[in-house]
Amino acid sequence: MKKSFVVLMIMLIVCSGFIFAAGGGQSSGKAGSTAAPAAKTDIRWIEWKYPEIGAPIIQKMISNFNAQNPEYNLTNSDRPFNGFYDNLVTQAQARNLPEILLIQVDWVGAFAKDGIIQSIDPMIAKEPATFMDQYYDAFKQTVGGKKYYLPIHSGCVGMFYDPAILSKEGISAPPATWDELLSVAKKVTHGDQYAVTGTLASEPPTNLSYDIYPLLFQAGGKLVDANMKPAFNSPEGVKALEFYKQLVQYSVPGVLQNGEAQKRQNFPQGKVAMMFEGPWGVPIQTGFNKDHKFIVTTLTKGVTTGTIVRGSLLAIPTTTTGKKLDGAWAAIKYLSGPEGSEIYCSGSGDLPANKIAAARPFVTENPYMKGFLAQMDLPNANALPHLPYQVELNRLLTIEIQQFISGNKTAQKALDDAAAKWNELLSK
Repeated sequence: MKKSFVVLMIMLIVCSGFIFAAGGGQSSGKAGSTAAPAAKTDIRWIEWKYPEIGAPIIQKMISNFNAQNPEYNLTNSDRPFNGFYDNLVTQAQARNLPEILLIQVDWVGAFAKDGIIQSIDPMIAKEPATFMDQYYDAFKQTVGGKKYYLPIHSGCVGMFYDPAILSKEGISAPPATWDELLSVAKKVTHGDQYAVTGTLASEPPTNLSYDIYPLLFQAGGKLVDANMKPAFNSPEGVKALEFYKQLVQYSVPGVLQNGEAQKRQNFPQGKVAMMFEGPWGVPIQTGFNKDHKFIVTTLTKGVTTGTIVRGSLLAIPTTTTGKKLDGAWAAIKYLSGPEGSEIYCSGSGDLPANKIAAARPFVTENPYMKGFLAQMDLPNANALPHLPYQVELNRLLTIEIQQFISGNKTAQKALDDAAAKWNELLSK
């Protein structure tokens, strides 16, 4: 009997130890108790901006958001821009996308059509009626009447020029018209010095934004008609291509092969007079050579003025649901809002797509921004339409224009062939 009592006591002591270790001794509201902290919801953001603006800018945005939203833990994954689009498509097929995507204007139509990104209309409906007023109109386009993104930054293509080269050649001001541009180009191009550096490589297919689409608008042409069908194979489109081919004679060699990196690396060497670039290119240039002096001005005028308005956008995949969707919406509101936009653009040199941030001194007192702001105020500062397959459409048009530049096709034939391929793809 005594032995059984001892065994029983030992078992009770052991069991009570297990209960205590498992948390069975947690307080039920008595003084001195400590409640377990609520678990944070992880929100992942994939982007490609480290090489352009540096990790500290992105990390500052993230840390500020997390400090203001303690229920969420926003993190990022930086990937190279080349291959970024294809990587997102692959991850979407595997249903393995993070909660927030950085995308380009060209990708919206395809990603919406293929169900990769979700409409943010239900989230906007819960915001104040004036919520979208803070963004420029160029970023209010819809796909099928639905809104799919908020912009993180904006910008248009302008002209970077080296005043030292122009002065050395006896030119007192940058060219303002197509005729003046060709005249200046011919005068400054000799030896190892060139008028322009550019690229018409098909990868990435966004290169049309710098060298072709602005010329199309300046010639008085349109990319698509009211029915969203190709309209570039017009007399205005031919005029734009023929002007471009004349200008290419004065470009750094390799325009059909050189990529964006080579184009941008050429300019700060002091051997290139002009380059067509957006505000995102300013920190890249100052990073290459802080002593290189350049000025940003408006693009030259043809029949009229024109430029492409671009920018990076924040979208939410269709696979983001529940609490993660709430966190993703909170994050893209912050990143594209006045505070997030100012942190990003003051570090990157981009023009904010958020009008509240764009009115702040870091923009209005920035000498580089003056040229871009002036360009945005001119007629035909157009964003690309949200067409499905826009990346592939850009690629098809680029390849056809390459055929014209190489002398294999006339401008009209190249544009007609490209339009036929666009119509075939858009009809799917």
